[in-house]
Amino acid sequence: LNMNTVIKVNLHIIRKYNHNSTPRPGSIIKRLPEIKDENQLLWFYGIKNKDGLIDYGFLAGSDIPLLLDLNSITMHIGIFGETGSGKSYNMRYIIHKFSNIKLRDKVVAIPMVIFDANGDYTDLVSINMDLVSKGRGWVKRYVLRDPKESNDFRLTIDLSMFTPRELAEFIMSLKYGQSNYNNLQLNFLEQILALHNSDEYNRLLGTTNGIDIMKEEINAMAQTKDYGITTSTARGIISALEIFRNKVINRLQLVNYSASFSENTLEVLWRNKGLAIIDFSAEGSPGVDITTKQLVVSYIARLVYNYLTKSKYNGSQRFIGLVIEEAQNYIPSNDYPINANLTKDILVTLATQGRKFGISLILVSQRPAFIDKYVLSMINTFFFHRIYHEDVRYVMSASGGLPESLVKNLTSLDTGYVVVSGLMSVMKSPVLVRIPWDSRLGSYAGNVERLDIVLSER
Repeated sequence: LNMNTVIKVNLHIIRKYNHNSTPRPGSIIKRLPEIKDENQLLWFYGIKNKDGLIDYGFLAGSDIPLLLDLNSITMHIGIFGETGSGKSYNMRYIIHKFSNIKLRDKVVAIPMVIFDANGDYTDLVSINMDLVSKGRGWVKRYVLRDPKESNDFRLTIDLSMFTPRELAEFIMSLKYGQSNYNNLQLNFLEQILALHNSDEYNRLLGTTNGIDIMKEEINAMAQTKDYGITTSTARGIISALEIFRNKVINRLQLVNYSASFSENTLEVLWRNKGLAIIDFSAEGSPGVDITTKQLVVSYIARLVYNYLTKSKYNGSQRFIGLVIEEAQNYIPSNDYPINANLTKDILVTLATQGRKFGISLILVSQRPAFIDKYVLSMINTFFFHRIYHEDVRYVMSASGGLPESLVKNLTSLDTGYVVVSGLMSVMKSPVLVRIPWDSRLGSYAGNVERLDIVLSER
């Protein structure tokens, strides 16, 4: 370097110490200090203690951990990043952190329900359970097939949670797809279901005999002609019921009077600070379509909401973190070509009202631009990995803005780095964080090892 050398540096001010002046050319800039003990860490953040706080990664260019405030978790979290940006590893890292919270003289955990889209967390129920079990007394996986492992349960649900319209739309979508309903058939099936009490739905739709009873009712109504239904329309509805029976009842065995996942499950989850993984991967739910997954997400989201609201009104505050991967499939924006009538309303309710009842909605997605804008506006803590150019505008809008120095790097962030912004961050200003690598946290289904290393192995 010499006097003719010009170095351009972008500085992002994250904290001021002992002055209120605006930095100018020539101002003294302090590097991040070396933190040797907890007292220095408290001094750095200007706090008296770490009660309710957890360490998360390290501020980029330092060994200073970012502190996250657990008391802000119910203000909802968004984790966004393109494929290969480290999003799933970060989610595993967060699950690990939320499973090993040190409070005074014990280790506790935040009860969590995770909708696992690709099997990225299933090892936490088996070979890597010790990563999450220290603070938990209950860790289970729910699958839509016969269980193979000791901690596997076949998922069954209770259809009485749904309205006649919702069930009719679900059944017809199995035949026609999500947006091509025959409205006459849909309306008539809704009418048939509305003739029965909701507590009859498990018998009517969950058993072969029940569906036969519905078929008889439909044929009888078509023959009387008092209901304005033709024989052709009746045949179409019966055809949809047969598809429902073959797919949902015979193959998946999804409906049961005594659902394997119920409010009692959530009570066990809470008391044991447990972890429930709903495995939607090809291994855990082979051949299951998106519409059926939406039915499951909607069912469990309703259970969580009902359970926590009842607990609160009974004078007992409880908390559950609800992690939804590929969130755009369940609360899509108007631009995303998917129908999510089953899930959208309840998830909007969780986003807008869930906070006061102890619900923490944690949305994970490759494409934040395709998530409902209203729900996105309810998120108050963001973890931004490398994102697509098309998503930058939505990220800026949802987060309330980021410093230009961070924004222009969002599309090129290295894997292992994340921009953290929002209420949970004790820093309060958006910061770039390095997530430490742990080989056990990195050994999951979605992780791809280096090709040259794999090819060189014998």
